[in-house]
Amino acid sequence: MLLGLAVLMGAVFLIIAHTYNLQKTTEYHIESARVSVTEAKEMENELKAIKGLTYTYIVNKSSVWLDSLEHHDSNFIIHLERARLRANTQEEKLLIQQVSALFSNYEQNILIAIERDKNNDRTTANALLLHSAQDLLGTIQRKSNEFIKINQQTEEELEREQSITNSVISKILISLGIGGIVVGLLFGWLISRLLFGPINQLVLTVRGASGETVLEKLRLSSGNELSEIGDRVKELIAKINKANEDLSKNKELLQYSNKYAALGKIAPTIAHEIRNPLAAIKMLVYSIGEDNSVSESVKDDLNIISSEIVRMENFTKDFLRFAKPADPVFTQVNPTIALSEVIHLLKPRFKKSNIILIENTPKLTYSVLADSGQLKQIFLNIILNAIDAMPNGGTLTINAEITTALNPVLNDTAKEFMRIDIQDSGNGIPLAILNNLFEPFIKGSDQGVGIGLSISQSIANSHGGWIAAENSSLLSGAVFKVFLPTIMD
Repeated sequence: MLLGLAVLMGAVFLIIAHTYNLQKTTEYHIESARVSVTEAKEMENELKAIKGLTYTYIVNKSSVWLDSLEHHDSNFIIHLERARLRANTQEEKLLIQQVSALFSNYEQNILIAIERDKNNDRTTANALLLHSAQDLLGTIQRKSNEFIKINQQTEEELEREQSITNSVISKILISLGIGGIVVGLLFGWLISRLLFGPINQLVLTVRGASGETVLEKLRLSSGNELSEIGDRVKELIAKINKANEDLSKNKELLQYSNKYAALGKIAPTIAHEIRNPLAAIKMLVYSIGEDNSVSESVKDDLNIISSEIVRMENFTKDFLRFAKPADPVFTQVNPTIALSEVIHLLKPRFKKSNIILIENTPKLTYSVLADSGQLKQIFLNIILNAIDAMPNGGTLTINAEITTALNPVLNDTAKEFMRIDIQDSGNGIPLAILNNLFEPFIKGSDQGVGIGLSISQSIANSHGGWIAAENSSLLSGAVFKVFLPTIMD
């Protein structure tokens, strides 16, 4: 009888698990399609900004526009990498590959145009810029629209499948509910007959389960049928006592989490109230600047205003990204490859800022489970801060090695990590902010608003790692150490 009931209950649980898995799988694919659409739309937004800045640079060769263009290029590459990881079908992967190739051509054209402009060949430079804005960026935008359309169609099909699945699940649950009542009554009767007597012999006294109070020792009868239960309950009591001891240590972490949860709730409202007026101001400034009757001194002032508007727009984007960071998409990647791509992207900045790069990142046969785009964001934030710390030029040294360390966030056993050191030759981190450097709105310079390092630390923590910062003991400058748990290839 009991064997039959066990088989029946097992079948019931298998049906429930299967239907639940169906729902979760469909919901995952729907969410994946939505995220892909979101990333593609972010790519479109960055493309619009890049296109506008390219046209602006044709008529105004100010370095302010180049700085803004580099920033939007970086954002576009991050969203492109995320879209690449989300691509499921061969068609999507082909579209992303084409977009990546077209954007690489665009970047090369921009570099060539800048060089031609320096050589006073403005006709060729402007022709390249115009071709890049009209043809290359236009084609990229069409490919992005195709990517969005594919994922929207996929989302609609999955939602129809989910509706059918929900209908089937509802019928199954009704049947299981009726059968469960019958089985429950029968099973309850059997349990009352078989276990009611032995359970009455088990006595467990718990005093003051709250606060720091510990549980009393377990007192059991000498019956052999309960000896195994008694051992398990003793183990449970020991775990509860240990949990009570650790509770006070977690109070500070809870307060920290509550602060950031509140920040996440108000972030969209703040960003909305700032971004909408900024957009209107930006359009008016651009319109005034296009007027030929405006004097050069006024145009210079308008350029300064436009630069400040771009800075505030970047702040609101970073603020939103800090308050509500995107969920990472984990794959097996080599962090040194992501680091090399960021270094390649920033080479023009190194040259412009008179910074010498010393890169000691050997080809390590180690990988980590990580979101490649988010790793690039960590490296980009730290290296850009290093560039800002050396306004008169200097040396940027990057090292990578495998080390054994204890994670200060998880406080578990020592593990193997890949450690990437990024050291600048600036003035170092002020001692007043060194201990709170990774908290939001803590700044080491007059540039930015101080949330880039907070975002980077949050990303590193979500990957099972962390970032440490210190001033160099031998040379001037600061050292940022990024720790990521390794997987042996």
